Parts: sequence; C-alpha cells; structure tokens
Amino acid sequence: MSAGAGLPANHRILDLLRIHVVWADGSDESARIAELMSKHFDGIGMERDGVAYRVPVRFASTPWNASSPLPAAMDLDRAVHNAIVLLHDDVMQENIGEWDDYVQRIREAITARGNVDFIIPFGSPSGDPALPSDAAANVQYAYRKAWVRAKMSTTARDSRLLLHTLYQIRRQLALRGGGDGQEKIFVSHAKADGDATASAIVAFVNDKSQDVSLHTFYDAKELNPGEDFSNRFEEEIGAGTLLAIVSDAYDSRPWCVFELTTAKRKRRPIVLADVGQRRTSRTYPYGANLPKVRISPTPGSTEWIEPLLVEALSEGLRCDLFERQAARVVGSANEALMLPRPPELFDVVDAVKLPEIIVYPDPPLGEIEQDLLVKALKVLSPSTRLATLGELS
Repeated sequence: MSAGAGLPANHRILDLLRIHVVWADGSDESARIAELMSKHFDGIGMERDGVAYRVPVRFASTPWNASSPLPAAMDLDRAVHNAIVLLHDDVMQENIGEWDDYVQRIREAITARGNVDFIIPFGSPSGDPALPSDAAANVQYAYRKAWVRAKMSTTARDSRLLLHTLYQIRRQLALRGGGDGQEKIFVSHAKADGDATASAIVAFVNDKSQDVSLHTFYDAKELNPGEDFSNRFEEEIGAGTLLAIVSDAYDSRPWCVFELTTAKRKRRPIVLADVGQRRTSRTYPYGANLPKVRISPTPGSTEWIEPLLVEALSEGLRCDLFERQAARVVGSANEALMLPRPPELFDVVDAVKLPEIIVYPDPPLGEIEQDLLVKALKVLSPSTRLATLGELS
C-alpha cells in the first residue's frame, strides 16, 4: 500500500485544520488570548521527548500597511478546514466599518470554498455591539460581557474561551462530516468515592450560567425504565468522550472497568481525572496509555471543572483529527487498524483480525514498547507492521 493512496497530490500537503485568531492591533488583552490559544493548540496530542501533535495557529492582527488598521487577507487554501476565531472588543470597535468589511470578506471566501471553514466569534468584553453585518444577519457571538459581570477570574475566562473554541471546532467538523455535533461526555465513576466529583461536573455542565452547549451522560438516572443498561452504556460510550474519575475504588469496580474497556475497544477519546486519596490496591492493567490529569476538587468551588473539560475536549479534537487524517492517508479502513493512541498489547490481542499495518499518532513508540508489540505480532500476525501516521504521510 502506498502512502496517501487515493488522495490527490495537491491535497497531501494541506493541513487538515488551521486556526486563525483575528483581533485589532493595539488590543493587549486580545494579543494575550491569541498567545494562549497558540500555546494550547501547539501541543494537544500525546507527547514523547517534547514532540506532540500540533494544530497550526495563525495570527491576523498586524496592519498590512500604514494606511489601514487591517491585517493582510487570509489564505484559506492552505488547509482543508479553517477555524477563524474573531476577538471583537472596544479596540476593534474604533474602526468598526473597516473591520466589518474585513470579516464579511472572510465570510465570502468561506462561501466560495463550499463552507468547509467557519468563524467562531467572541463578543466584546465591554459590551460593544456585534459587527454591523453580523448583527443584521443575527450571528450569535459568545457573550464575554456576561463573564465580566459574573466576575470570573482571568484564568476562568481563559478556560471558558478555550472550551467554547474546542466545542465549536469539534461540532463544526462533525457537522461537515455528516454528524449532529452533539457528542456527549460520559462521566465514568465509582459511586463509593467518585460520585461527588462526577455530580459536581454534571451539575456544572447543566447550570444555566455555563454557556457552552455541552452534554453529559452520568449514570442510571439517564436511563428509561425497562432499558438494557449495558447496551445503553455501550451505545453512549461508543458515540462520546469518556471522562473517567479515577478514585481509589475505580479500578476495582466491574462497571468502571467495563466502561473504560468499552471506550478503548471503540477507540473513543478518553481522559483520566485522578482524584485518588490514599491507596489503590490494584490498578486495572488496561487502563493506562491514556492522558491523566491530576485534580483536587474543592468543595464549593467549580474553577477546577472547566480546565478538566478543556482537557477532555482537547483529547476529543486530537482523536477527531487523527481519524480524519488517517482516512485521508490510508484510504479504506479495511487496509489498516487505525488507533488514536499508541498501540498496546490490548489492541493486538483484542483485535478480531489484524491487517497488514497498524497506524497510530506520532511520535513513534519507545524501544521497550515497540519490542513487546513486535514479539506479540510475530506470534499472532507476523505480516503486520507498525507505522505512525507521519511515516505514511
């Protein structure tokens, strides 16, 4: 099989996704947010030796020439999809007519490209009205003025902005792929010592003050009487992102193990939230090889929740992009086992049939992991080889 089979040559060099942050030159706060976004998306993937998957972030702020406050026109043809993050504020409002024309030209370019790109607009923190053309078209902005009124800290506002951005990127990509963009977060937890943390997350997501349209699946309370809960759990996990609240009791609970294993088998995004307090008598051996976030839930506080949700949606976006990029490069899914995480013995032993190649995200496995997998493959499927997506690309 040749790398990039079935993919036109002029498409192989395109980024799958580029993020463009647009703001008015002279706005220190918007410049700070742009750097925040660049730093976050510059390494949302699994990391080894300082190498991680990166989503390119481009800035549009510096005026193109001295006669205009506007930056150069965007080149949208360097990516399959472009997410344009608009940071509207009082500085942009000073040249509202020119900025309105600039943004409308972006919208025209998006239409000309077949609406594969999208704009994520954030409203002015000082409450300035939306750009005139957007207001006339009833374009919804993320309402940052409400965050100011709620006296959210800078850290909390940053998390909220990242959460909005991640949610909208995943939603828009899903819609363009034929989905409904309504993926749920399945909150897996042990009732013995993880229920309070899980309940706090679900209550926060469903609180009216939380303005990102997230959805959760929590536990049996979500079920209808008479349903087969194992089938329903498997269905929800297979279409969502698993957020596992790993408490001291988590690895010893059969249903927690079932949920985590199901998510792995279905190759879904998974994030482990470590809330352990004392001791785990035995760690579930197939619950590793996943991003883990150490959290310390504080009674009465919710500031720990949004950073955790940002981690979950970031991992979801990484998996989304890997799946789409792998499909572009490999072609038919029957030709390869495409894993959104580095392969492990679980994947090799659990596979119904091993194809000629197992594809996984960069960077390559370390020597110890590679040797173990090669030994297993020599017994189970000697013709199967391992390759990163970068190697095939």
